[in-house]
Amino acid sequence: MKKYIYTLVLLLSFSSILAEERDMAKLKAQYVAWKSYDNKKHDNPRKREYKYILQIGDGLSYYYDPQTYYVDSLNNDPAGCAIRDKVMGDAFRQARDTGEDPFKLMREKGLMADSRYKCRKNFSTNLITVWDSNGDIYQYEVDMNDLSWELCDSTTTILDYECHLATADYHGRRWTAWFAPEIPVQDGPWQLCGLPGLIMKAQTDGGEYGFEITGLQKCSEPFKPTLINPDKLFKTKRISFLKMRDYSRRNRSAQIAAMTNGKVIVNADYKGTIDFLETDYHE
Repeated sequence: MKKYIYTLVLLLSFSSILAEERDMAKLKAQYVAWKSYDNKKHDNPRKREYKYILQIGDGLSYYYDPQTYYVDSLNNDPAGCAIRDKVMGDAFRQARDTGEDPFKLMREKGLMADSRYKCRKNFSTNLITVWDSNGDIYQYEVDMNDLSWELCDSTTTILDYECHLATADYHGRRWTAWFAPEIPVQDGPWQLCGLPGLIMKAQTDGGEYGFEITGLQKCSEPFKPTLINPDKLFKTKRISFLKMRDYSRRNRSAQIAAMTNGKVIVNADYKGTIDFLETDYHE
């Protein structure tokens, strides 16, 4: 009996060590992502850039916006809230004295969240868990098998790695991607994955959206927590979420009027031509 218990303890300890190692990131990639907006003052759309980090482990990865993670970390800690409140107070006082935009000042001081999008890839289940915002935070899953690549002959160099070209149709858009076989992980930014090497750069055919790696390091660090209150999390389906977000952007003025009992009226309905990153919700 003692021998059985001892063996069981060893097995549990070994399993725990394996789980801890599996939940550790071994590579960390930094990406800049861009998306286009209609520019009503000029013919060409303007672009906004976001910074993301991809933590890569054994069979798992986590993709998130570090600026948003920092803001959420402050909001989830009493000491962080005190720091946030002081910096916000300083920003509004500076704005009052100088006439500057207080929200621009808060962004410069690192207190404005950027993208709420984050995702965790699980290669053992072929599922991507996505968290995104439409006022509230929503969670849904994406099947990795939705993405099928076609390899091409072209090559280029990114961060001193030789990269090969691949193309794919994915959720309504045509994608071009460059991947590095020297980095043997089938991962990449956003929901892009499945190539025989890390995806270093990818963009849609029209260039409205894209990602490019800016740094890559070996590491040994835990995956970042999602910092989401489960009581304020809503589970949904991908297409349902996109349709809901589309409805919100097209009816923003009516929603604001309803929320304020008609006291606030804005002409904020979406009339642009640049669609979401995924467009198959129209089908």
